[in-house]
Amino acid sequence: MPGGVFMSTGNARAPEGLVGELWLVGTGTSIALLGSLGMVLAFAISWLLEQVYGIPFAQVLLMFRTTVDPVAAPWVDVALNLLILLSFLILMRITPLSGYHAAEHKVIGAVEHFGEPTAEYARMMPRAHRRCGTNLLAGLLPLLVLSEPLYRINPILALVVVVLGWQFRFIVGYFIQTIFATKEPSDRQLQAALRSARLVLQRWQESGGKRVPPLVAFWRRGMLQMFGGMLIGLWFVHQIYAQLHVWLDF
Repeated sequence: MPGGVFMSTGNARAPEGLVGELWLVGTGTSIALLGSLGMVLAFAISWLLEQVYGIPFAQVLLMFRTTVDPVAAPWVDVALNLLILLSFLILMRITPLSGYHAAEHKVIGAVEHFGEPTAEYARMMPRAHRRCGTNLLAGLLPLLVLSEPLYRINPILALVVVVLGWQFRFIVGYFIQTIFATKEPSDRQLQAALRSARLVLQRWQESGGKRVPPLVAFWRRGMLQMFGGMLIGLWFVHQIYAQLHVWLDF
């Protein structure tokens, strides 16, 4: 989260209560806003490229028009999609989120390898983690980002890229984690992750590891709350985007 670390086993989690719910919603909103800032950065870069090469990259990016040459259009879409993704990842690396993300991985690694969350053990752990959702996302990125424009170029090429993307998802995921999604956590960020881990372990032990109904466990993992926060952030951004044609006078 922007100001801490959320951990859950499904039946035990930290932070708990209304504070935890609000933090999760705020995390989803912040990710949506961060993605929008990535779009702004991509727009600025595409505008500069447009001035140099005369191709309407910025207007294509905002879907105000398409490229004049239909043969070049899919390649322009590929380049712009990658630019948007790269812009988002760069901003992710700059924000505190990447530090808290690394702290989460390191502390979980300490629990898995040494059985207890301590700062000394956590500092020994790598920032990338095999079970990070980034690995799954890396496997889906070719499908989400590249498949549609590549399909217009060559359906077989699109299929090959999607299959290879899934096949090498862990390699790409580790790369994204190491370069963009995590950075060495500060002492404050590491302590936040340690507090969450200790609370989760304590609550899990107090519950005797008792399982809860699947829907309850799913809710307590926080994904729905984060998704709701993302929808709120995207709604807010959409209200701004709807007026861009007026502000930019395209």
